[in-house]
Amino acid sequence: MRSCSQQRDHFYELLKPELPRLQAFCRKLVGDPEQGDDLMQDALYDAWKGFGRLRKAAAFKSWLYQIVINRYRTKLRQFKKWSGRTVPLTENVVDEKQSRVRVARDRLNHAMARLSAQDRSLVTLHELEGWSYSELAAIFGRSPGALRTRLTRCRHRMRETLERYLETTDEGSSIIGVPKECVAVKQERS
Repeated sequence: MRSCSQQRDHFYELLKPELPRLQAFCRKLVGDPEQGDDLMQDALYDAWKGFGRLRKAAAFKSWLYQIVINRYRTKLRQFKKWSGRTVPLTENVVDEKQSRVRVARDRLNHAMARLSAQDRSLVTLHELEGWSYSELAAIFGRSPGALRTRLTRCRHRMRETLERYLETTDEGSSIIGVPKECVAVKQERS
């Protein structure tokens, strides 16, 4: 049995290399830096409380991300006001490219906000953080094949949300400046 200071040192030793990625994940998941930091702090508190029950140090990373995802799902109602946040279009913008990037980010955040907490976590870890299917399988408790299928469905739902936006606004370009006709052709090939 370890003393409290040995357990604390071991916890920090395992946590230290994960902190930057964990913070980035929390901020992306929530869509706001301050709220993301709050999520991370709450999850780290939960992790510290449960650290004594962790059996294998090798499982620390997936165990830690499971805690973050569970905390996020529990606190989702508090984050709803942040997940639908938009960038005001009246804001002074330095150039057109910067404006397009902000609009694209806003639309993508809207599409992500329409996913469930677990799906948003999955998309964020795989697409934005670069986690492999085998790493994700350890967190979500599903096979890599099942996660591939789930990610495909998430991408499809996000694409539908973005397409509906284009249809309802009747814009001449997609979120990245590609004409709608090109988006339609691309989908036919998929």
